[in-house]
Amino acid sequence: MLDNLAPEESITKLAETDLALACEKARELVAQRPTDEAAAAILRNVVERFARTAPPPRLPREIPAVIPKAHDLIAAGRVEEAEILLRDHLKSHRHDPPAMHLMAEIAAHFDLREDAERILGHAARIHVNSADAWAGLGITFHRIACSKDYSEFLQDALTSLDEAIKLDSEHEDAIAYKAAILVQLRALEPARKVYEDLLGKHPFVFYWVHYAHLLKTVGEFGPSVAAYRTAVAVDPKNGPGWWGLANLKVAKFFPEDVLRMEEALLASDVPDQRRVEINFALAKAYDQLKDYERAASKLHVANDLRNRIDPPSPEVCKDHAPFVREVFTPRLLKVREDWGDHSPDPIFILGMPRAGSTLVEQILSSHSLIEGTEELFVLLQISGELAAAHHYEQPQQIVSALNRDELRSVGARYIELTRRYRVTDRPFFTDKNPANWQYTGLIHSMLPNAKIIDVRRNPMDCCFANYFQHFEAGAHFTYSLKELGRYYSDYVRVMRHFDELLPGRIHRVIHDDLVDNFEHEVKRLLDYVGVPFEEACLRFYETERAVHTPSSEQVRQPINRSGFGRWRNYEPWLVELKATLGDALEDWRR
Repeated sequence: MLDNLAPEESITKLAETDLALACEKARELVAQRPTDEAAAAILRNVVERFARTAPPPRLPREIPAVIPKAHDLIAAGRVEEAEILLRDHLKSHRHDPPAMHLMAEIAAHFDLREDAERILGHAARIHVNSADAWAGLGITFHRIACSKDYSEFLQDALTSLDEAIKLDSEHEDAIAYKAAILVQLRALEPARKVYEDLLGKHPFVFYWVHYAHLLKTVGEFGPSVAAYRTAVAVDPKNGPGWWGLANLKVAKFFPEDVLRMEEALLASDVPDQRRVEINFALAKAYDQLKDYERAASKLHVANDLRNRIDPPSPEVCKDHAPFVREVFTPRLLKVREDWGDHSPDPIFILGMPRAGSTLVEQILSSHSLIEGTEELFVLLQISGELAAAHHYEQPQQIVSALNRDELRSVGARYIELTRRYRVTDRPFFTDKNPANWQYTGLIHSMLPNAKIIDVRRNPMDCCFANYFQHFEAGAHFTYSLKELGRYYSDYVRVMRHFDELLPGRIHRVIHDDLVDNFEHEVKRLLDYVGVPFEEACLRFYETERAVHTPSSEQVRQPINRSGFGRWRNYEPWLVELKATLGDALEDWRR
């Protein structure tokens, strides 16, 4: 900073000679003062000026028309037609990299792993001096790894991307994909360095949002605010940037922010998905201004539009309680009393989203014997494998048909699949996927020694918090007040059934009680898990670990009652939710 000048004046002066450095100093100022309107204004000003000096965007590489056609066919499930199309193309365009990469994806689709590896290896040898070809190869390895559970392909993807970067140190796609894969592998510090390298070379692109997400995950909330504010200054129509800012409690919206978001919604070129994000952000802004009527209006628009863009499937909208009562009877559980894999390692934390499950996981992961592995989707994968293997239309047919060996095998499969998420030698680990309450019966049957923790919150507080939250993926039931009430009630009925059948098997944490009687509830929790009490669990907010959920800020603060009763500001607009909750509105604790 220039001597004897206020920070804002110093940055303005610096911008006359070095806009890039002025932007950097302005971000540092916002990171230090994330709720300061003047700091936000100076950052917006210098970033806008810097963005006007941006070079024109690099033109995308020319790709043969057959490639997008093949992609469309694969997406439509017409994989054989895509293969025929690509084979014809390769007759006249031998060794075309995008076509070869797609052929490898098709081979992987049919579980022809060796063929996929052979094609990709051949492509690498032929195009050894092409950065674009190496980048495409890395992206293909990544896609196959994610779609077919070939986890070792992720390392092949990184190796290929590194080759691309060696040939072209500014290759945007290669650097960006490398950063994304490192985040996926939870290598957050290396990912951070790659993002900083990327933004140093391509400072005007969308990656500011990804960088901000990463900073939030590792608990650097001030710098995260600065990164999000950079993103929306470069592009005021940046929906993910505005919502990312709204999703940070340390951030604050100012009148200029509201004006810019409202103006963005007036533009005709803003896609619906971005409109969803901007409306959610505006709801947060009006909530901060205590203009609850406008906030409620924005919430309704955001949720309704999100519901229309990606409506929930019939599977999401159905009640599980009737199925659970039909299948998991006293007789069935008696017969299977000693079945399954007897590993005691997993601790399932389940319930509703926004009920406090991340807090419970943070408390447990502060213990020296418990590793927090966060929100896993392994049970979803296993249920899909069971459905594919048994070819039954009804899930109750599948569950009731499993024999002793199959249940033991399924439990062992879960332990095998979760091993990749464990990075310590601690004997126990958490699986904090709230939706796993739907698999409570399967969990008990396949892993009888696993712990099951049901985290429950007051229905109005919990459901309203979900309605106010924009989830990047899944949680389709949260975009309708009626569906929210139905889902919560269904969840309570399912857990009540297992409480009646298996007294003491599931440990319930009432979020309200945890906040009001913290030490007592923590000791009860640790006693259930079967580990000795450790003081570190009471100081959970000091535990350093990456947290990828919307609650990343809350779990780094001492226990508090923030959010309790917030729904009352919106009571006139929550009539449908109350009606749908029915008995669960009062009788929700048991």
